[in-house]
Amino acid sequence: MANNSNLSKRAALRQQQELEERQQRNRRMLVMGLSALTVVLVAVVTIVVVSVWKKQSDTTAPPNATAGHGIQLHSKGTQPAADAPHVVIYEDYQCPACKVREHEFGDVVTQLIDEGRITAEIRTAYFLDDVNRQDNFKSSSRAALAAAAADSVGKYREYHKVIFDNQPQEGRGFTDEQLRVDFAAQAGITGEDLTAFQKAYDEKTYQAFAERSYRAMTDNKITGTPTFTVDGKTLVFIDEKTKQVLIEPNAESFMAAIERLKTT
Repeated sequence: MANNSNLSKRAALRQQQELEERQQRNRRMLVMGLSALTVVLVAVVTIVVVSVWKKQSDTTAPPNATAGHGIQLHSKGTQPAADAPHVVIYEDYQCPACKVREHEFGDVVTQLIDEGRITAEIRTAYFLDDVNRQDNFKSSSRAALAAAAADSVGKYREYHKVIFDNQPQEGRGFTDEQLRVDFAAQAGITGEDLTAFQKAYDEKTYQAFAERSYRAMTDNKITGTPTFTVDGKTLVFIDEKTKQVLIEPNAESFMAAIERLKTT
């Protein structure tokens, strides 16, 4: 009877040990499973957060942004016909030639838009960032951000003109004080609009949009500024060989050049 009792005790002990081992294995498997699940959940959350941030960044654009990543200049008079020629203007706010072209043809383009004879958009480049002094670094891209911020408060046309009217000598660049305060005042941005404008500028709200606008220039194989295109064809203002002026700074000459372009 003693031997049977000892055997029963040993069997019970083995069963207890086996039970404990199974419980330990189950606990380890549970811990490993939870750890793996945690890793998966963290990865999923990270992907979702990054995707949402990227989507918001990619889709943040000023109110008058176009599908081509420019800013539309809307008519303040007659609305354009559906088949009105569409002019795309590529500029860099530090480009001296862009300032000259703006001063010569800015009012002409505005007149034709308000008469409903053309539509137009501006796509901004910033390849001249590299010429700036250290204290006014990236002036072209900062000016592009400021112009987009001005569009968000309905003052793009005015602000765009003010920038070129105050363009410094190439390389000197714009200060933040000029872009945030001085130019805004000259463009008529005040009160709550000024607060919103400065917030958009300070937080670089339209950084991704400005980058897409610049990329549109390279994607369309535009090699310099200023460049005016109409339905994908480049307007030529001066014959480089003869130096003959081909487009005079008036509405009729500009429209005649567009008509000639249609036949090429």
